[in-house]
Amino acid sequence: MLLAALILVGFTTFEARADRRVALVIGNSEYREIPALKNPDKDADDVSKTFRLAGFEVFTAKDLTRLQFEERFRNYLAAADGADLAVVYYSGHGFQIGGENFLIPVDASLKDAADMEVQAIKVNDILRQLRSRSKIQMIILDACRNNPFPRKDYWLRDQLIVAGDSGLAQVTGSQNTLIAFATEPGAVAYDGAGDLSPFSSSFSRRALAPDQEISSVMAAVRRDVVKATNGKQVPWENSSLIDDVVLMRGAEQPAPSPPAAQQDQQATERGIQVADAAEAIGSRDIRIPVGVGPVPLKLDLPAKDAGVSLELANYPATGTLSLPDRVLSPQSSLMAAEVDKLRYEPQIGSSAPIEVGFQIRVGNAAKQATMKLSPDVDPCDQAAGEPLDLQGVVPGRLPNEIGGGALEACEAAVKAYPDIARFRYELGRVLLASGRVDEARQAIQEAADKGHIRALFALGSIAPSGTGTAVETSKATDLYSKASDKGDPYAMAAWGRALFNGLGVERDTGKGLDLLLQAAAMGHVDAMKELALIFKEGRNGVPADPARALAFLKAGMERQDAYSMGILGLPTRSTPVVMACKVPPKVITKIKVIRVPVSKPKTITRTIPGAPKVKPIPTETGRTSWTGGASHASDGNTGGGDGGDTGSDGL
Repeated sequence: MLLAALILVGFTTFEARADRRVALVIGNSEYREIPALKNPDKDADDVSKTFRLAGFEVFTAKDLTRLQFEERFRNYLAAADGADLAVVYYSGHGFQIGGENFLIPVDASLKDAADMEVQAIKVNDILRQLRSRSKIQMIILDACRNNPFPRKDYWLRDQLIVAGDSGLAQVTGSQNTLIAFATEPGAVAYDGAGDLSPFSSSFSRRALAPDQEISSVMAAVRRDVVKATNGKQVPWENSSLIDDVVLMRGAEQPAPSPPAAQQDQQATERGIQVADAAEAIGSRDIRIPVGVGPVPLKLDLPAKDAGVSLELANYPATGTLSLPDRVLSPQSSLMAAEVDKLRYEPQIGSSAPIEVGFQIRVGNAAKQATMKLSPDVDPCDQAAGEPLDLQGVVPGRLPNEIGGGALEACEAAVKAYPDIARFRYELGRVLLASGRVDEARQAIQEAADKGHIRALFALGSIAPSGTGTAVETSKATDLYSKASDKGDPYAMAAWGRALFNGLGVERDTGKGLDLLLQAAAMGHVDAMKELALIFKEGRNGVPADPARALAFLKAGMERQDAYSMGILGLPTRSTPVVMACKVPPKVITKIKVIRVPVSKPKTITRTIPGAPKVKPIPTETGRTSWTGGASHASDGNTGGGDGGDTGSDGL
């Protein structure tokens, strides 16, 4: 019976799975246009340490501009895909307008009515993305401060809204969501007199109480803050959680002491074991692939004695160390027999080598060893990753930038990692770029079947086998809708355009406009161009506003979109040119469009000598794009945009 029990315990341990818990912690202090805040950077350090001690993978970011936020948030979303718990913690300026909450990047100026949509970050956009990727979502905001900008009226959707109440507005979450505020709706939170804000200081301390459910943690935080502020600040949360959430699980049991017989061994023998173990670990420099999950380190420690124990002396600055049954924290310890099962998962977006230090002990003998782990992006990702792919691991390439060797790299990646849907999708991109449309469609379909969201959009945008019938259009828009619901920016732009204009579906101007704004908020420049056209002309009940159109063109320009640059009269160069002027340069504040009659354009297919002839494929915008070696972006787009068409939209 004892043997059977031991076997059962062994199988239970083997089958156990460490929950995936991911946190993004942002602290914005050094604002450029408005007064700086003294505590958010320190808050971010302290809260990041708390989540790391609790076993989370932690993305920490400070003093983010709008473009930096987009990049960091995309990396975080890729890591949070399929997570059990996804958390965003923000400390910095934030306020509400018309019941919508906005977080403010450090470069925001908000001087014009159109600036809110292109400069600030909508909390609801963050929440929508978390809902589509994780089982449980938490957003914690230490950002309930007064509007620090002189201007008070801003465009939101199709209305000009005047900022009213102080602080943030109540947010309604979906099932299994917690949204916590440093203070009650409409009230103001304080930085406090110390190095940390009252809210962040209390949260960092209370969240580490072992085995405390989150509602108990937040109740304790509320008591602390009320006391610290003499009742002026009352933390508040809105919860629809149906599962228990415990941030800090029960403290790990310390490594057992060596048996008495082991304690009596000679000090020399202990020293040899420690030295051998330290040499085995310290001599390692291991390259770890990014975006394929936890990778076994296979350390093969020579010392297998039950008396050998290891403590983490230096936890990696990024990424996550784990065993099959648990995620390790900076306070973790493990036995020699567990070392061979040790795994590491690099943080997406981080390429710098990291160090892991261990304190190795046998009895009274001890020695420290440090090994190096180097994140390694797969050649397929490097060659064929796509821009704005929220399940991708690289900034991405446009179709014309997919070069030689990509096919071999992606075929090798699919073979090595058959369960990683991203590699099948990237293989499909390579096949499509080389004109092998049927093979590309099959690879992309396989990726979609395995859960790759961008693949759903791509299936809708690949030229159908027929002639563009209503049935085929319906299938495409259905795929766009499904991918849009999962948060893909390309799909949100395509589905939003169809709804706004009634293209193949019943027109829904409000929902279409919302989706285009959400896609633009994720950095999709095709959505920005579509919005610029809508606001320039005024369409479907949305009033014309050239200043608002200009704001979206400027946003596209900041993302190196060649079309936006051309409209603004700027050279579409990949490298900046510095010119000396004797007179101040003119600043563009308005755009004027002169329409001239033009003949119906002909469809032009660019060709490359030796390349197979490929039928042009309609993009989600309805224009023709190239699927061979050349690209619609050859007019100067350097890949900093989204891969959308950069030709004229008629603006």
